[in-house]
Amino acid sequence: MSFGVLVAELGQAQAGSWLFTANEKKSKIDLKVTLDLGITKQSDSDSTRVEGTMIAELTPSAPPVETIRITSVNAQSTKSKLQFKYSFGPFGLLGKAKFSLSDLSIRIDPEDAGEEAQLDDEGNFTQEGNKPTLVGLVLYDVNVAGQKSKGEIDFSNPEDIPEDQEQEPFDIVGQLKWEGDLPVLKFDFDIEQEVESDEFEGITVLVSANGSVFAYGERLAGPPLLAIAPTGDSQLRLAWEAGDYILEAAAEPTFAEPETIVLTDGQAEHIIKPGGDHPHRFFRLRTP
Repeated sequence: MSFGVLVAELGQAQAGSWLFTANEKKSKIDLKVTLDLGITKQSDSDSTRVEGTMIAELTPSAPPVETIRITSVNAQSTKSKLQFKYSFGPFGLLGKAKFSLSDLSIRIDPEDAGEEAQLDDEGNFTQEGNKPTLVGLVLYDVNVAGQKSKGEIDFSNPEDIPEDQEQEPFDIVGQLKWEGDLPVLKFDFDIEQEVESDEFEGITVLVSANGSVFAYGERLAGPPLLAIAPTGDSQLRLAWEAGDYILEAAAEPTFAEPETIVLTDGQAEHIIKPGGDHPHRFFRLRTP
C-alpha cells in the first residue's frame, strides 16, 4: 500500500531543518584574481565581509547531532564592488589591466549540495562534493602586449561561461557547536573559477575565493505530520495536529493534478482503502 504521507516512528532519530544567518563581523571572503599571460602573470586581492543565510539538515535535530547536510548557501559580499589592478613588466611597459567585480555572491542550490557528513565528538565535519554557483558582474579594461579590450562578463549568464569552465565540486570543512539550545555553525571553503574569453585571447583569468563563515541557527518549521490508520469496513482514517492546513490528494506522488479534500468533520477524513476498484492515492498537507 503506497501513500505519500509523513509518519513519525517512535524511537527513530528525526532530522530537523535549521536556518543559519551569517554573522557579518565574523564572516569574510578573501578574493584573489590572477591574470596569466603565459610568459608572465600578476595577482591582486581584495576582501569583503559576508552576509547571507544557509539551511542545514541536522540528524537528530537536537544534540548530540550525528550528521549534518548543508543543503543551501547564499553568501553575499557586503561590498558593492571589489577592485583589482595589474601592471606587467618594469614600470608597466608590457601593459596594464583593471578588473572590478560587483554584487558578488556564492550560492549552493539544494540539487548541488554535497553528501551528508558525520560529526566527530568535537562537532567537526567535512561535507564533500558541493558544486557552487558564483554570481557577479566583472568589468574589465585590458591593455596588454598590444592587445586592447574592454567589456564585461556576467557569471550568472551561462553564455558568458563556457561549459568546459564549469565549477568543480569543493569541500566544506566545518564545526557545529551549541550555545544552549541554539546551534552555531562555522565552516571554511576554497573555490576557484577559471575564465577565458575571446575578448582577451591569450589571457587566462583565475578567480580564487577563500572564505570562512560563522552563523547562528534557528529552527525551521517542519512539515505537519499526517498519520494514517485503518478503521475497519475497508476504510482509512487520516489525522494530524490542528492547524491552518489544506489536505490534498493525487494519483501521482508529484501532485501534478492535486485534488483538494474539503473537510466537514474537523481534522479527520475517512477514505476507502485502495483496492481493485479504488486506485492508490497520495496525500499531503500544505499551508494556504
